[in-house]
Amino acid sequence: MEIKRFFANSQDNDGSNIKIYGEEFTHMTKVLRHKVGYKITVNLDDGKDYNCTLTEINSDFAIARIDSITENECRAKASVTLFQALPKGDKLDLIAQKCVELGVENIIPFTSRYTNESKFNHTRCQRIALEACKQCGRSRKAEIGELTDFDGLLNTLKDYDVIIMPYENSKVGKIGQVAGLESGKKIALIIGSEGGFCDEEVEKVRKLGGEIISLGKRILRCETASIVAVSLVMYELGELQG
Repeated sequence: MEIKRFFANSQDNDGSNIKIYGEEFTHMTKVLRHKVGYKITVNLDDGKDYNCTLTEINSDFAIARIDSITENECRAKASVTLFQALPKGDKLDLIAQKCVELGVENIIPFTSRYTNESKFNHTRCQRIALEACKQCGRSRKAEIGELTDFDGLLNTLKDYDVIIMPYENSKVGKIGQVAGLESGKKIALIIGSEGGFCDEEVEKVRKLGGEIISLGKRILRCETASIVAVSLVMYELGELQG
């Protein structure tokens, strides 16, 4: 039987047992139908896997006994944040799922001049990101930020070592040529929505030290661009190699 992964709070670990409640408890008992004696992996956002056995299931919480603790090696060596211009419909669901699987630590949705969507369900997107973490074996949660605007995005870029902005009108520049990418600790990747970016937005990012690059000769859908760009960054960081 496949051992399932659950997230819990560090304060609910007493050193021998971990208490699991809330949505994770509901998923464990109502959806997966786990019972006393089942083996599970619990993560506390500290980079470790807590290999446990369920010893108690009550009406609203479960107790998991810690059998062993192992280091989890899934975390990327650099912290990559995807700034994603809000796409139409449910495209952000796919973007969040796949980019978290690839190793992105944070996703921050934003609106820009050519964004045509305004609805954003933070709770749903965070849940999708959490499930993606479980699926790919991550021990730390990926965080979904609150929706911001383009000026809000610009205000946060000072905190990053490397800023990369793919732009459909750029004819030069590749992700592999971005200066400092391999040694950067905090990397910002900025992807547009269906309408892309205006020249003024691109220039504002450039003035803040952003590298404006091309993803090739073909214009990609925004969800394709996000997944491709994250994949290329992770490849350059050595995260997609054995």
